[in-house]
Amino acid sequence: MLKKLKKINISIFCLTLMFGVVVHADEPVVNNQPLTKAEIQQGILVMKQDLHDRIDAWGANLKAEDFERGIFSGRQLNKQKRQEVCGIFQGVIDRSYKLAVENKARLPESDHKIIEDRNLFIQSFGYKNNIVDTQMGFNCRLR
Repeated sequence: MLKKLKKINISIFCLTLMFGVVVHADEPVVNNQPLTKAEIQQGILVMKQDLHDRIDAWGANLKAEDFERGIFSGRQLNKQKRQEVCGIFQGVIDRSYKLAVENKARLPESDHKIIEDRNLFIQSFGYKNNIVDTQMGFNCRLR
């Protein structure tokens, strides 16, 4: 699942991670400098760790009643838990897209087209047809 992250346009990927900084509303921070290689590398690490942490925290709270028996698939997560997993991925995409739009000026001109089309943005993460293969017996469609 995280292997797909290497397919994303590095500039957009890192932009969305590095600028999720909380700032005071009365002190807007404007940085129009292009992203540096160090920012890109740090952004990749932060993104992977954030996704790992979210999935780990979610998985640590699973109980036996969070699973159901499928006719053909054996034990699988119940509908509510599957929706929670999809919500984690959707939340990462939503946050990333919002930050990419807010920090568009720091991206190369060639990446602006990706930000203008949300589906193209989602696909830049490596999700073909906006589908996440969770590797847990179900897929999530990102919007």
